[in-house]
Amino acid sequence: MKSLDTTQIQLNDIERIYPSTTVVELVYSDSQQALFVSAPDWRDETQSRVLRINPQKFSVESEIALEVKGFGITLDDSRGLLYLTQGFNGSVAVVDITENKLIATIPLMEEVVFEQLYQQEGISGKRLAFLMRELARFGVSEGYPWKLRELVFDPLSERLFLPGLGLGINSVLFVVDTRQRKLEKIIPGFGYNVVGITLDRDGRRIFVSNMQGQLFVVNPDTLGIVCCHEVAVDQLLNMVFDRRQNRLIGVDQGIDRSGWRNNHLEREYIPRSKGHEVFVLNADTAEIIARMATDEIPIGLAWDCNRERLYVANRRGIRVDKGEGTLTVFNTINYTLLQTLPFHPHPNSLAFDTEKKQLFITVKNDETLIRDKHPECVARVRLSNVFETSDHRPLST
Repeated sequence: MKSLDTTQIQLNDIERIYPSTTVVELVYSDSQQALFVSAPDWRDETQSRVLRINPQKFSVESEIALEVKGFGITLDDSRGLLYLTQGFNGSVAVVDITENKLIATIPLMEEVVFEQLYQQEGISGKRLAFLMRELARFGVSEGYPWKLRELVFDPLSERLFLPGLGLGINSVLFVVDTRQRKLEKIIPGFGYNVVGITLDRDGRRIFVSNMQGQLFVVNPDTLGIVCCHEVAVDQLLNMVFDRRQNRLIGVDQGIDRSGWRNNHLEREYIPRSKGHEVFVLNADTAEIIARMATDEIPIGLAWDCNRERLYVANRRGIRVDKGEGTLTVFNTINYTLLQTLPFHPHPNSLAFDTEKKQLFITVKNDETLIRDKHPECVARVRLSNVFETSDHRPLST
């Protein structure tokens, strides 16, 4: 029988550094024993970087120059390669983390004139008018048709899989051959705003979620959609896969997107969930095993499978003057909330070190700090104190 440790994270377990004007996602390399953080520069994208942070000293030991902004991040640790989505440039960057340098850029799509694209897609009438009005608000008429956010690397097929969020059109899944460093296939048919992705390496499944309550299963070898589940979760933003118990654990973000979604679907979408929750799903059937209320606007999550601890970054506000984000901690044996920890302004992305004794978190600025041009934060949470002093009382069943 597993045991539950009840000791909580203390504020003095948290250390912060402020290494860049912007930080987004992070990943930990076991082979390099280093933390890598995407640091796009919104003013001059040629100043965008990947930060290499020494996890023991908790300081930047190298800055890897990029040509454009990088966001989502993943590793092929066996080959010493890091991949970043270049979400506004239609490409993927390849970084050699042994040499700390950019070595390739893989283009995935070409720029389009959106009105022409929409007409080619057969979009007209009220739907077209809505899209053109929304694009005009942001001064956009041309660009890349799909935005890139997250990505996963499958070590068996040596492929990258990248959800492409369709800007007014159906979403797709990009497949990249990392040996050839080229786009291999674009898999269509992922509906409105495909966002979440996670890999079942041994079961040869890729799970992909969108913002209209659908969960897709893709075969990473044949590159076909195996099935699509309708799930009672509207916005499965980020997910992890539990191979031991065949579970998917994901966050339901809870931001109102009804205008864009209804326009895309050409009907009123009936909400299936209230958002701001963590869902646990059966990976075979997509049936809900458990749902846990978390704080407002959950974003990133990290799961410690051995200790059955789930950590969730909750943004708690979009474009607010004072960010009051939190970190919530859950027990994934009995699906209970263990702790809600203030983590201001807006925690975002999470990653463990090799032994899961440290949790690293990127923290985004609120509007006040942005106006003050304050650098953004990477935080280190020492978990060893928590686990070493746990009372390990058995759980009741």
